[in-house]
Amino acid sequence: MDTGIVKREYNNQRTVGVWLVYIGIIIILAAVVAGDLFIQPYIMGFGYFIGFFLILGLPFVNNRLAYGKNSKFQDRMDNIMIAVTILLCTLCGWIIGIDNLRLLWLCIFLIIGLHFLGFYFSQGKLMIILGAILVVNALIGIFSASVPFLLIAVIDGMVKIGFGIKMLGMKPQPVSNYT
Repeated sequence: MDTGIVKREYNNQRTVGVWLVYIGIIIILAAVVAGDLFIQPYIMGFGYFIGFFLILGLPFVNNRLAYGKNSKFQDRMDNIMIAVTILLCTLCGWIIGIDNLRLLWLCIFLIIGLHFLGFYFSQGKLMIILGAILVVNALIGIFSASVPFLLIAVIDGMVKIGFGIKMLGMKPQPVSNYT
């Protein structure tokens, strides 16, 4: 029975694209002005909160850009990934502390790179590529102290901006009824 409703697999890629562009800019800005802090925590914290609230929290952006709603499974996977990310970042901060801010921020970059892998379920294969690039970038910074942190942060931000722009132009594919 054809209801005329087309189910789509990845409905909010454009919303996530806006988020990636925004957060990429915030990361670069926070790194450029941070000095010995590596990432300026006020810019990163307030920037993250404001962007999360305006882009992902308020329905206006998503209603304007999304092609529909995520499935319950996609929402559940997104929530699990966010919870795991918060837990891992908290543990990272607790274990590393503020004695080695470079390592702390690089480990947070690593965790964020890994967290994108779980967004495969709601955003598609592009998240696996994004996550892999960000993980490699963070690992280069962790294992090669000669690479300036600012370079790692700018690469992280630019990769997010690039993927965000790509996602802004994406249209979700209909879900196949044949498996």
